[in-house]
Amino acid sequence: MNENIKVYVKVDNNNVITQVDSSIFLFNVEDWVKIDEGAGDKFSHAQGNYFEKGLIDSKSNYNYKLVYGKIVELTEEEKEKLFPAPKQELSLEDRIAMLENLQLQQEGVI
Repeated sequence: MNENIKVYVKVDNNNVITQVDSSIFLFNVEDWVKIDEGAGDKFSHAQGNYFEKGLIDSKSNYNYKLVYGKIVELTEEEKEKLFPAPKQELSLEDRIAMLENLQLQQEGVI
């Protein structure tokens, strides 16, 4: 009988799952947490098959956290709090317009 394949995850300081892998590919599991074991692609190729929604979403935010050994899906509110959206870079045109408006304000024109 074949031995079950173990699935391990790594978590960050907020217990957000940031990595997933199987015992097939891990030689040192010291910093990993075992979450499951079994047979089949879900276990042997955990990176792409273990989580129903994948490890990250379309915005590159993680989808899951580990709470008392259980996998819990992050809510959208939790994601917004944990992964704030990066500030948008202003285009060159917008920067020039802002500087022109500032100059006109300083000159008292507007």
